[in-house]
Amino acid sequence: MNIGCGSNLKLGWINIDLFDKADLQLDLREPLPFAAESVQQIYSEHFFEHLEYPGQALDFLKESLRILQPKGLFSIVVPDTEWPLKSYANQDEEYFFIARKLWHPVWCNTRMHNLNYHFRQGREHKYAYDFETLSQILSEIGFVSILRRSFNPAIDDESRRIGSLYVDAYKLKRELDGR
Repeated sequence: MNIGCGSNLKLGWINIDLFDKADLQLDLREPLPFAAESVQQIYSEHFFEHLEYPGQALDFLKESLRILQPKGLFSIVVPDTEWPLKSYANQDEEYFFIARKLWHPVWCNTRMHNLNYHFRQGREHKYAYDFETLSQILSEIGFVSILRRSFNPAIDDESRRIGSLYVDAYKLKRELDGR
């Protein structure tokens, strides 16, 4: 499943979003209408940061874990907040140059304007993540083998290659019945 896909539809996947171009139109802030352990892989790219934390974000992760099969993969991509913060603290202009060129509106002409836009994107972004925070949250929900990964051109959108945090996590296999 490609959850929160927006206009980035993936061939061979069930593309889910609130918008009408998706295969399924669902409000992902609500419980997912799928049976427990019915999905092999969930992919979510630049959607999770649009959920309120903790409520909507944790509910979404719990639902994702519920519908994943044992050993199922949850692959999540969010804006990498560590990069702009380190750039600000170290007075490194690379992030700010790229952000102004590729993502941010013209009025973002100071580093603080760029940071605010990164965190809020108008009012669209509800929460910011770095690997430490995202991996802790995933672990607390019950995901295991949580790893930061590199951009994968087979699955990730090229337009998100720069400035994204890529994380894979798995659902633990069933321990009680030995499977």
